[in-house]
Amino acid sequence: MANKIIIENEETETPVEEKPKETSKLTGTFQKVADFDFFISREMMMKQIPFALFIVVLLLIHIWNAHHTEKVIRQTDKLNREIKELRSEYISILSELMGESKQSSIAKKIDTLGIKELTAPPFKITSSGN
Repeated sequence: MANKIIIENEETETPVEEKPKETSKLTGTFQKVADFDFFISREMMMKQIPFALFIVVLLLIHIWNAHHTEKVIRQTDKLNREIKELRSEYISILSELMGESKQSSIAKKIDTLGIKELTAPPFKITSSGN
């Protein structure tokens, strides 16, 4: 007798059902973003309205803050220019005052009033008190 090897093919195998891998919500979101698969339902939109309004309010505050900052900077520059002008005016008036307060210029001004400049130095009056 010859050895016969009989190989039976099992075509009646039971198919193994693979369970889908459990993915986290974050992984699923990244998968959708990568695939550009966006399905936005009405309920989802309604849930996002408060957040969108919050973002809009933040943007408006940011724009207002930028305009306010520019306004303050312009005002500061204007005040700095005004300070420089007033300082130069103060220095010029001070130099004129110093020139007008010299003895020679004062003598010329009081000469028109009929007051003459002293030619003799002042002296001290003493009294002998008994």
